[in-house]
Amino acid sequence: MAEASVLKLQQALAALVLDPEGATFEDDPAAFARSQGLPEKDAQSFQQFNEGLAAYRELARLSLVEPIEIMFPITKALLEREDAWEPCIEAFLQARCVASQHYRDIAPAFLGWLAETGWGQVTWPFLLELAHAEILEVLVARFPETECPSGLHRDPRPEDRLVLDPAAQVVSYRHAVHQVSEAAPIPESRLTHLLAYRDGDGRPQLMDLTPAAATLLVQAQTESLVEAAAALGLPDLVATMTLLEELRDRGAIAGYHGVS
Repeated sequence: MAEASVLKLQQALAALVLDPEGATFEDDPAAFARSQGLPEKDAQSFQQFNEGLAAYRELARLSLVEPIEIMFPITKALLEREDAWEPCIEAFLQARCVASQHYRDIAPAFLGWLAETGWGQVTWPFLLELAHAEILEVLVARFPETECPSGLHRDPRPEDRLVLDPAAQVVSYRHAVHQVSEAAPIPESRLTHLLAYRDGDGRPQLMDLTPAAATLLVQAQTESLVEAAAALGLPDLVATMTLLEELRDRGAIAGYHGVS
């Protein structure tokens, strides 16, 4: 019974923070507690300590919303123009999808929620791409240090496959979401390819890629450079090698290994 009572109280506190109905707590704290199935003694405690619980609600919500506002300022600016930011945040909080205990995981959880639910993407088909582009450099910067495969060599040969740096990502968007701003948050509808990577100082960088270069960086991880280039109709392998050497020098490519 004691465990059940504690669980019920935890659920009531979660509702206080996450549900829109939590705001009705301020009107009648005891009635709010009863609506959550709490016994009368707990209802009276909610009434007695209403100011402290109200402060708890405000601070807890702030701790959940603040990292989203910091990480997605352009997404916020877009939705605020349409009076949709508060509904978006309320829907996210009600989904209760922040399972991690770490502050740093709140913004990725918001991105995951957008991807899973498709919220707002009928009205703004670029919304998920915009949010992803905003957090992309942060995810690359925070990528854990990972050992590269052994036996890599520095200079590419036609028969080699390339190995990207573990933090590097090739991403493609249907909109030029990396070129927007808070003042102009609506992107141009244009297929865009980007390479996100960490430079030699560990700072995240974004590089625009041609469609052929983006495809090459993906395909040449599983087949030889010469095969990938031929499949893309790239006859000038020298130019391809020059590009790859530049990307290696920038820190985006870890190295190369032969096709076994």
